[in-house]
Amino acid sequence: MQARSGHIFGYKNMKVPYLLQSNTESSNGLAIFLPGMGYTMRNPLLHFASGAFFRKGFDVLHINYLYYIEEYEAFTIDELKTALHQDVTSVLNEVLPGLDYSSYYLLGKSLGTLAMPAALKISPLQNAKTVWLTPNLKDETVLHTMMTIKQNGLCIIGDEDPFYDSEKIEQLVRNTQMEYMIPKGINHALEVDHDVLKSIDAIKMAIQSIINFIDS
Repeated sequence: MQARSGHIFGYKNMKVPYLLQSNTESSNGLAIFLPGMGYTMRNPLLHFASGAFFRKGFDVLHINYLYYIEEYEAFTIDELKTALHQDVTSVLNEVLPGLDYSSYYLLGKSLGTLAMPAALKISPLQNAKTVWLTPNLKDETVLHTMMTIKQNGLCIIGDEDPFYDSEKIEQLVRNTQMEYMIPKGINHALEVDHDVLKSIDAIKMAIQSIINFIDS
């Protein structure tokens, strides 16, 4: 494995780190990870999802924005979204021009899903396959993108997630390009409240769904 770490100075000149991990053999493609607010690449779901892609022969790019630190505490949600869009776009414009892959995946968790519609407009991500983990279905841009996207996609969200909305899910399932996993009793972390073993099982099911999606 080869690893390249770097950073850009994004919104308000604040530092945005990234990490590109590359297979030493020829790669099957690139998987780009957009974490949640405080749900980083070290948390179980993203850690194991990244490992799944890497073991399937993909290089992986982690965009490790730091919105959980003190410097961002005074940001409104609108300013945070502005920062997210600018930071993700800046990292992609920094990294992608030096790379050449036959396929791309874009995976977002919660807050990260808010940046996916804009990221999908960047060359060469227009044909990227997508994985939406606990997406913010209350955001109209996210909802519209998921409803109209023409590439294969996977959405995983529990019915105990505050972003879950059964009526919006009914709209989304009309897009036959999207697959859905909606486990019962699962919260926003894709875990079960106060039950460690069931939480492990839930994460395992989510990772298996991602592996199946990669293989399909």
